[in-house]
Amino acid sequence: MLHSFTHQLKQTASDIWAFLKNPKDQPAELDSNAYKWRILLIILVIDMVLMFALMGPIQMVEWLGWYTGNSHAIIESMRSMPVWAFLLMGVLVVPFLEELVFRYGLRFKNGYMALLAVAAAIALGVLAYNLFPLEGAIGTWVMLGMALVFYALNADTITRFWEKVWGKAYGVFFYLVALAFGLMHIINYTDFDYTSAVVLLIPILVAPQIVAGMLLGYMRVKYGFFWGFYLHAIHNALFFGLALATMGAMKEKLHIQNENYTLQVEERMLYDKPATAFRYTGTDSVVFENHKLHDVVLDLLDKKSSLVKFGKTKHQHTAINLTYKTHTAADISHNKQVVLAQLQELYKFDVTYRSQKQDAWDVSIADSSLLASNAVADIGKSTVLYNDEGITCENVTLGELVSAIETNFKVGLISERKLLESGKYDIKLPKGDFSQTKEELEKKYGILLQSRMELADLAVVSFK
Repeated sequence: MLHSFTHQLKQTASDIWAFLKNPKDQPAELDSNAYKWRILLIILVIDMVLMFALMGPIQMVEWLGWYTGNSHAIIESMRSMPVWAFLLMGVLVVPFLEELVFRYGLRFKNGYMALLAVAAAIALGVLAYNLFPLEGAIGTWVMLGMALVFYALNADTITRFWEKVWGKAYGVFFYLVALAFGLMHIINYTDFDYTSAVVLLIPILVAPQIVAGMLLGYMRVKYGFFWGFYLHAIHNALFFGLALATMGAMKEKLHIQNENYTLQVEERMLYDKPATAFRYTGTDSVVFENHKLHDVVLDLLDKKSSLVKFGKTKHQHTAINLTYKTHTAADISHNKQVVLAQLQELYKFDVTYRSQKQDAWDVSIADSSLLASNAVADIGKSTVLYNDEGITCENVTLGELVSAIETNFKVGLISERKLLESGKYDIKLPKGDFSQTKEELEKKYGILLQSRMELADLAVVSFK
């Protein structure tokens, strides 16, 4: 059986190579579905070997620091969508649409050319929207619309022309389709800078998709549209299944060790909501475990959550572990500035400021004896834990309590600095309802929150 499979593997690889050297619009001889499934599985083996081989240069690009690809559309979708919805889209819907757009027209029939023209216009329109400013995208759409009108008015003439040149130009057409299919996938790198020298790396970054486009094209031409779709769907199912299986894994994104400090940033494939989130900020170190990147940036900015606006939804589901240790005398503010600067460089975002009116809550002590009953001896380390049971604050100042409430409820709290820095307390609050939290603060801890309007300095975080 193994000998038979090996022989079939060599024969199929030879057939694919012969086809790719001289692509022709010639289907294979009719055979049983069982035979076609066997060929599909053999091509899938070839596909997997080539995909893993082509991932090597991509990993080398990241290792050399030429391009890190810190934001990828597929990973963001995996983090933001339910698993069933992600698999439905990634394994069935998207492969079917891509096969329709890119490979349905690889077999010549009169109706194919019209469908291919419309599909190409849609694909180019989407690409223009992702690559160009709005004005450029609109201009591209207008030109594509004019091209479609021209095609509709001259469809018969164009079809007859294609019938004459189809055999001669088929090889060029086949490879242009495979190339277009691969290049389209560069939009998955949502932080890609098309104005920099990084564009020279595009052939490396999309090489797996270009090669996959060739294999899918072979399957479509030789065995039919749906067999190409089956191969595409199984290909995606295997890779997405592997990604989902490793969602709990950590990937080191940054490691710096010098005479001043040590900083390590690890990125989680998936934010683990049920897991305990840990945060520590001190004069000697800064630590975040299982925190979303947006929440880490919020804490490092030393601003209330209501005074920070994230300009794009990019990285809203990215979760990290971060450990910073200073080797020199420093204060908390300096430590936060160093960490923030490194995160800005790693995840490519800027911070700007502007004034804005907004609702705020004044923090005051309504019952000092009630608050004092929850005071604790300072043990030098404060912790804030977020879990399903609520917000647990241990050995925290009122300033750290205020920060925890702002982070969880996205509200602005205002109080005097001397109040925020006085005392250490153990406080536990519910995390689901702000009104309930406000009520418990007053009844259990003697802390009063009162609403008012203020002119605030808003920080805008803009991911590039």
